[in-house]
Amino acid sequence: MSVTQPQTHTAIIMGATGACGKALVREVMTSSSYSKVTLLLRKELPYDGVNKEKLVQKIVDFEKLDESVFQGHDTIFCTFGTTKAQAGSAEAFQRIDRDYVLAAAKLFRSANPSTPLHFLYVSSGGASSSSWMLYPKTKGEIEDGLKAVGFEKVSIFRPAFLITEEKRNQSRLAEDLLHPVMNSWFGRATGFTTPVGAVAKAMREVANGAVGTEKSSQTYENKEILALGA
Repeated sequence: MSVTQPQTHTAIIMGATGACGKALVREVMTSSSYSKVTLLLRKELPYDGVNKEKLVQKIVDFEKLDESVFQGHDTIFCTFGTTKAQAGSAEAFQRIDRDYVLAAAKLFRSANPSTPLHFLYVSSGGASSSSWMLYPKTKGEIEDGLKAVGFEKVSIFRPAFLITEEKRNQSRLAEDLLHPVMNSWFGRATGFTTPVGAVAKAMREVANGAVGTEKSSQTYENKEILALGA
């Protein structure tokens, strides 16, 4: 009697150097569901964890992404993003946060026209393209854009205030002020916070099919993220 081997996937991670991205690399690299994991990066990420042989690091210019880097993959995990303060202006923020992600999504689709594709994206609580505030509006526009690309599956994750596992290289004033409160019993008890590790685990679980859904697009709010990432 033949034994059916479990299906393996080939994944891309965008945003691997960020707080969520680093946790996600750890989760995906320990999963037997992936035969190859490609990181799209501006600079190489030191990695000395498990399964190093299946990790590929591609140094890219996100202003000039090439379709070839997406070929032969069926899953993208995207934790890519910035802030207005880091970008320097609202226009630069939207170009990096929104336009880079949607350009990558379209290239991923065109590079693999006959492959069922899954795009998993970390958005933000309150994301809405109709918002008058820059950050949630931009995140909402990204969500809408991803749904319009034509993937077999789009999974969107809307965490609350992110609790990082290490201090960010670039300080974010609002996060620095709120972090002591949100990382206390108050944040955990109210559900106003989300550990980046929980986001990473939730994304892995959804990608691996632990949550069954027939919908082509599914949005996971913070409560669901915390349950999946427990």
